Amino acid sequence: MAKTNPTFCIMKHTISALFPALLLAPLAALHAAAAAQHSQPNIVVIMTDDMGFSDIGCYGGEIHTPNIDKLADGGLKFSQFYNCGKCEPSRAALVTGQQWFSHSPNVAVRKDSPNFGEVLRGAGYRTMMVGKWHCAGVPFERGFDRHFGFMGGGTDSFLGDDSFTLDGKPWPVPKKDFYATTALTDHAVRFLREEHQAHSEQPFFLYLAYNAPHAPILAPASEVANYRGKYLKGWDVIRKDRFMKQQALGLAGPGWNFPERPAVIPAWDTLSDKAKDFEDLRMATYAAMVDCVDQGVGRVLKTLEELGVRDNTLVIFLNDNGASPNDRVRRGKFGTPGTTWNVGVAWAFTSTTPLKFYKRTQHSGGVTTPFIANWPAIIPSRKEFNDQPFQIADILPTLMDLAGTKYPANFGGKEQPPLPGRSFAPVLTGNAVLPARTLYFQLFNNLAVVDNGWRMVTAYGAPWQLYDLTRDRTETHDLAASNPEKLQQMLALQKAFHSRPDVRYRINSGEREPEYAPIYKADGNIGPGAKETPADPELSLLASKARAGGRQLTEAELAALRKKAVKSAGSSGDAPKDKGKKKKKASADGDPTSDK
Repeated sequence: MAKTNPTFCIMKHTISALFPALLLAPLAALHAAAAAQHSQPNIVVIMTDDMGFSDIGCYGGEIHTPNIDKLADGGLKFSQFYNCGKCEPSRAALVTGQQWFSHSPNVAVRKDSPNFGEVLRGAGYRTMMVGKWHCAGVPFERGFDRHFGFMGGGTDSFLGDDSFTLDGKPWPVPKKDFYATTALTDHAVRFLREEHQAHSEQPFFLYLAYNAPHAPILAPASEVANYRGKYLKGWDVIRKDRFMKQQALGLAGPGWNFPERPAVIPAWDTLSDKAKDFEDLRMATYAAMVDCVDQGVGRVLKTLEELGVRDNTLVIFLNDNGASPNDRVRRGKFGTPGTTWNVGVAWAFTSTTPLKFYKRTQHSGGVTTPFIANWPAIIPSRKEFNDQPFQIADILPTLMDLAGTKYPANFGGKEQPPLPGRSFAPVLTGNAVLPARTLYFQLFNNLAVVDNGWRMVTAYGAPWQLYDLTRDRTETHDLAASNPEKLQQMLALQKAFHSRPDVRYRINSGEREPEYAPIYKADGNIGPGAKETPADPELSLLASKARAGGRQLTEAELAALRKKAVKSAGSSGDAPKDKGKKKKKASADGDPTSDK
């Protein structure tokens, strides 16, 4: 399903001044030599939703994922591939190639930026999108020849919703025998077969975005039964088992420390037998959701093989953010249609093993995804994990590179800014090592900078923390106090980036660090969910804005902010809504809320 492209030119994608062309020239030459021998590859991008770093087998998990594991065994797997920490920003970066905070605060919902369907269709590809969209417009009207799925940020796996469409027309969700993961796979397989039959001379691009294992946590009873009882050993033991497997796989090497369970999560042995049984059910259901995704991946791979196109098809597998710790709403009987249950912070902590924190944060546990690239004709099986840092905005430049096309300078009558990411095609085709660069992250009140093996990061309104990733990949030893010189260097990077005119952070008060909420109250009924709002939203907002500008606040500055927050809340009756980044002048007493 691929047409010959004997000239297959490598795109002249503009790379940041930090990466001189002379450094990349040898890599481009190697890439060109490999790519010139092959036609445009077919491309399949598979994304899961809210899955943890260690859930799948090839990244340490006990969940049965033989098909995803097979992709990893036969291709290239990464240990430091970053997403954006949440559904919309990650999809904005994946679909448009633009970081959500550097192109526009609302890049996920903009309609004047080309998406990867439009770019690849312009390169001669037949394009298909199946699953969760959560971006601008309707895929069938925005670059995709075929489309099936829903528009929003999540859907009930048993009930679906009224946003499902098929090739531009409403698709009523069946009243019986509907399971979202299965339906998405069905249509992906159908599209592949139909497009191959009608357009076998063209290469194809399939974007398959599963809803699972996004909340509500739901799976067929027969699938849940396969895991029931396997989690009664508890999260403490499961975490240790996963870490040991990661070590055996070569994923967790030197510098990958095993973090202790945070105090906000109870030891498994302190739970009642009734609570343990419920938590076993909760995680068994989550595991079944991941298992069902793997079964779908297997069906897609089998279809590619049956069509005779597998060899020249690049399959990419990734997740949009870390595991979700949210457990605020517990409506309905767990596991039944129409409920709102999530997996909870204790199992989310297990899913991110051994990384720190969860979805929404910019710590490693929030933004590091399993990333697998499998292309039988080009990528040989590599046992080791590639630890080079890449980010989700690099994917579109890479796909354009492999497809032999360029990013449009003008789209819909609007001049387009250059893409912030860079192609890692030379890594796929030649296992190249690319020059180092600085990466920036922001979501709500969570921020991070990664530079030459160092990570400066803040979450949940806490001060900036500093980690040496070469010795502490899992962020267990904060060096902010003991290495002030390096901290100041990283703060300077953050300040300079935040001052750029194209960077438009939307800082808000964020949320507090998640705490475990007991399943049962003393009377035996289901207990309330966990609180998420910060104890002092106004203080969190003011402090986060200051940190975004590259400041490490002193105790005196925090005290001044606390007084200001109390005064502001008292005068307005409640905390004002954050309206994004505002320029403010520092007052005579050194008010640290100035962004610039």
